[in-house]
Amino acid sequence: MLKNIKKLIVLSVVALSIVSCGKKESNEVSIYMWGGSKDINKFMDEVVTPKILKDDNIVLKRVPIVDIKDVVNKLIIEKQAGKKDGAIDVLWVNGENFKALKDAGVLEKDILTKVPNRNLLKESTTVKDFGEPINNLEVPFGEAQFNFIYNEKNGGKPFTSYETLETYVKNNPGKFTYPTVTNFTGSAFVRNIAIDILGFDNIQNMSNDELKENLEKVWTYFNNIKPYLWREGKTYPESDGKIDLLYSTGELNVAMGYTINKVNFKINSGEFPKESKSFLLDKGTLFNNHYLAIPANSQHKENAIKVINELISPEIQMLKQSPKNWGDFTVLDLNKLNSKQKEEFSKMLETGKMVDLKELTSKRVFELAPSKLKIIDEGWIERVGKN
Repeated sequence: MLKNIKKLIVLSVVALSIVSCGKKESNEVSIYMWGGSKDINKFMDEVVTPKILKDDNIVLKRVPIVDIKDVVNKLIIEKQAGKKDGAIDVLWVNGENFKALKDAGVLEKDILTKVPNRNLLKESTTVKDFGEPINNLEVPFGEAQFNFIYNEKNGGKPFTSYETLETYVKNNPGKFTYPTVTNFTGSAFVRNIAIDILGFDNIQNMSNDELKENLEKVWTYFNNIKPYLWREGKTYPESDGKIDLLYSTGELNVAMGYTINKVNFKINSGEFPKESKSFLLDKGTLFNNHYLAIPANSQHKENAIKVINELISPEIQMLKQSPKNWGDFTVLDLNKLNSKQKEEFSKMLETGKMVDLKELTSKRVFELAPSKLKIIDEGWIERVGKN
């Protein structure tokens, strides 16, 4: 009898072990993020993850993704299948992908109201994402503005408008290009030039059919400069990372990206020449915020909230903005911070390499609605990318 009881106890322990092996630990939180930047990956793995483990005893697992659209589709399919135990706890998202998630009803509701550090955020970051009302479904994580980088050893600013860009590429064949629109940096560049040509207010007031008609001028422009691009425009780099590499070796004269303090980060890391400097278009460049959301079928919502709260804390936001780590601008309202924190954030802006804050603020162009963004991307693929 005693042997049988002992046997049952052993079997029960084994069974529990098997169950627990198939289930994530309760203190583990997964964060699904675009994994195409080794610099961002390093910051998350070597700076953020240890801090969250120390402060909250939560094991943050970064899951790299190639295309956010695949994750969006995964969550939609899981909802249709009634899957309650999803693997995604936190998702890095914005723009058209946020709208798709929102429309599908796959995001946890009211997460912004549950994050204690929300009181430190800039109010403007919590209202709309690419023109789409946020409705407390996501929490701002960082601030981005499209900018270009050039080497001052080669002369002054290469261009400041779509007209001067055309002149520049024709005078410097093979020394400029941009990623394909399937990459978010390439997509941003194309729509920024479209806005520079057609005007932001004009595009905003156009119907979708009117936009398609007016974009003919834009596609003519891109096809005109195509033969003067890197490799004669017969191929496009797949990412801004490839553009960075080509710029660092001198094969290209201009780099680009959304990270505002990218130029200092890349100089500090030794990847870009010390003479590098960032610049904007005269009519401005695209400005937006990126966000964190929690899927409705996340298994660890309480801990996911704790992770998001840490990610928007002054400590991590300051580390994130540092050019030694990422260079991504904070979403915090500096006037809501203590004097020491405010001073430390301000010190990171004192540089002659990055466009100064006054110019950045005066040259912000807000993002177009997701439906118009899609029209521009699809138009480029059909009218430029296939030619």
